[in-house]
Amino acid sequence: MKSIKMRGICAAVTGALLFGFGANAMADSTTDIVNALVAKGVLTEEEGALLNKGREGEAAGQAKALKKAGKLTVSDAIDNAQVYGDVRVRYERRDGTGNSSGTTNTDTQEVNRSRYKFTLGVKTEAKDWYSDFALAASPKGTSDNVTMGTSPVIAGSGINPKTGAEVYVKRAQVGYKPFDWLAIEAGKMANPLYSVNAMVFDKDIVFDGLQQKLKYKFGETEVFANLGQWLAYNNYSDLNGVVLTNASTVMAYQAGVNMPLIDKKASVKGAVSFYQYGGYGGTKGSTVGNYVPFLSNATRANSILVAAAGSSLGTNDLQILDIPAEINYMVTDSIGAKLYGEYVNNLAGSDRYNKACALTSSGSSSVCGLGDDHDAWLVGLTISSAKDLKSVESGKGKAGDWSANLWYQSVGAYALDPSSVDSDIFDGRVNMEGLAFKAQYLAQDNVSLNFTGAWGERKNANLASAGSGGDIALNLKDLNLYQFDVTYKW
Repeated sequence: MKSIKMRGICAAVTGALLFGFGANAMADSTTDIVNALVAKGVLTEEEGALLNKGREGEAAGQAKALKKAGKLTVSDAIDNAQVYGDVRVRYERRDGTGNSSGTTNTDTQEVNRSRYKFTLGVKTEAKDWYSDFALAASPKGTSDNVTMGTSPVIAGSGINPKTGAEVYVKRAQVGYKPFDWLAIEAGKMANPLYSVNAMVFDKDIVFDGLQQKLKYKFGETEVFANLGQWLAYNNYSDLNGVVLTNASTVMAYQAGVNMPLIDKKASVKGAVSFYQYGGYGGTKGSTVGNYVPFLSNATRANSILVAAAGSSLGTNDLQILDIPAEINYMVTDSIGAKLYGEYVNNLAGSDRYNKACALTSSGSSSVCGLGDDHDAWLVGLTISSAKDLKSVESGKGKAGDWSANLWYQSVGAYALDPSSVDSDIFDGRVNMEGLAFKAQYLAQDNVSLNFTGAWGERKNANLASAGSGGDIALNLKDLNLYQFDVTYKW
């Protein structure tokens, strides 16, 4: 009797072990072990058969699951594949005052709308090579948003609601990383440039062409560089509406450093960047071709300005020096702060102004003597919950984390490419300045709630608030923006 009890206990323990490790063991290996225990007399044949039967049922279930999962496969050459994406739903209000096309009357426009955007992508790795392919609801430009509803377009309002959305390629990028410190990428690519916010390049902008990313560590200090050779526009029109086929290019050069301070409780990061635009489809140095006649405020015609440039704003005489920098600091064990700023100077801004003056030298539209402001700058402060300095630097957090970001921004009329600036803050215009605020709360690790507010006004009252086509169809005098977002990521 004692022998039977001991044998039953052994059988129970052995069975538990087998079922406990069954998820990681092969079916034939488990069967071999059971048969060996029967041969040694530890298990009876009946007990062994019972264990084998249970294991066979489990193995069949696993095989069925594997077969089902196996319907989605990747090439054996791929080491890793990751599907990612996000969906954002937004309610937005914009209201501004300014002047309608060709008039001196002050008008008011207000836009209230609900919008959504999405990204769906996959990243792969294969030894030294990698790729990034993503889809979104926008073919290009500074906004991936789709406006909900079917309300008609209100003439002159700048509102363009869509009844649906088409899917476009957002990124189609191939990368090669021959060394830990070097990556070379080609195709339609995410912006690699370090910047403290979207004043220079809207976050939705992607670049077509080539780029190189370098990163190297000396102890705890990291130095980095980013180089870009991009196509900005494939075609555009001159002032007479003639389509020009020369591609506009952007050459980008950036070098920076990120280093810890004060026993890793603080860090400083900064860079010096230079962007040079070229290949603009007119004769370089001439007063015709692809550049913007920044009209005087007397003309009060942002829409005329866009039409005159053939529905695209010019990229002539843009040689932009850009210096972004930030200081990160752990205020307490759970609160972090980021003090940041950015300064921009268009080194060719005087030439840009002179060409605009030459073109508009006669009549009320003349910009001569009205100022050639070609500087842009911002300064801001972010306070956030943070577990460590790294989370302050990255701005990433977990469920329950929050952040508050306040900054002041000023952009001169001749400082930046009007088609690249942030499409939200100040409606994608240059010659605007003002205050902006963003707040975020993470309801879950992958779900964020956001509020954005911005309050801006025309910087130089004598010049138009030029842009590539904002949502308010006025030569803006001032603008108020309010946005409420829910973003879900995976």
